[in-house]
Amino acid sequence: TWNFLSNNFKFWVIIIFPLNGNNMEYMDFYVSLAGFFFSLLILWSGVGAGVLVIPTLITLFHIDPLVAVASGSAFAFISKILMTLGHAKHGSVNWRAAIQFLSICLPITVATAATMAILSQTHQGPMLELTLVVAIIMAGSLALIALLSARIKTIISTWPMSSLSGVTGLLMGLTGVGGGVMVVPALATTGGLPIKIAVATSIPIGLILSLAVSITLGSSGLLDYPLILSLMLGAIIAIPLGTRMFHLFSDRLIKQITCGLIGLALIDLMIQAIDLATQVSSSS
Repeated sequence: TWNFLSNNFKFWVIIIFPLNGNNMEYMDFYVSLAGFFFSLLILWSGVGAGVLVIPTLITLFHIDPLVAVASGSAFAFISKILMTLGHAKHGSVNWRAAIQFLSICLPITVATAATMAILSQTHQGPMLELTLVVAIIMAGSLALIALLSARIKTIISTWPMSSLSGVTGLLMGLTGVGGGVMVVPALATTGGLPIKIAVATSIPIGLILSLAVSITLGSSGLLDYPLILSLMLGAIIAIPLGTRMFHLFSDRLIKQITCGLIGLALIDLMIQAIDLATQVSSSS
């Protein structure tokens, strides 16, 4: 097993990012360790990468919020590629429903992310950072409540498809968080897809939206490539290991750990938001 992991690790690292002295110099062991645990929890729980990764990057590693949104979205995109290929291979993805959903939310995602990129160049300061942090807290809280409450999922599923798609685009473009909360209910209820097909179809939708956010923000220089590389190195080790350890842990335990980590990150974000609000009020 360890030979398998080692060989796959070396192969994918060489493909994604050539290992030389300069590149290794910028790698962060602790970020890679976080990427390892992020990937295990995403693989085992099915939670969206954005809601788990982006708040933690801001609070634990003190990454600038917009850089965290851009880089976290890039990590989410890369990590969803293999999942999308796996579902597509088994014919589980309803591409017609995916295109219909994306026709509304993708333009909104790009427009919102482009607006944030422009504002980051013209309105730098605590007010913009506060706005983004509050938006991430709201999106993350919605995703966390949806994970814990079936009632919230039921309420969301009663919204029209166009509304769910539009809100998804706004959330993803602004924060990179919360798209999964809207997509599966929209496809499974309003879209009329069986739940397994809805879950499978939501993955390429999330992949495309994450790619759109990372490219749009990355065009303004907001991608942190060493950060993404460090996260992916952890993921490369975690994915083959996680598939072999999947049966060792109960769904309840994984859900508790995942929700606990998200909750702690959101509490830390709230504290950060209070500090930023104090700065804004004192400067005005």
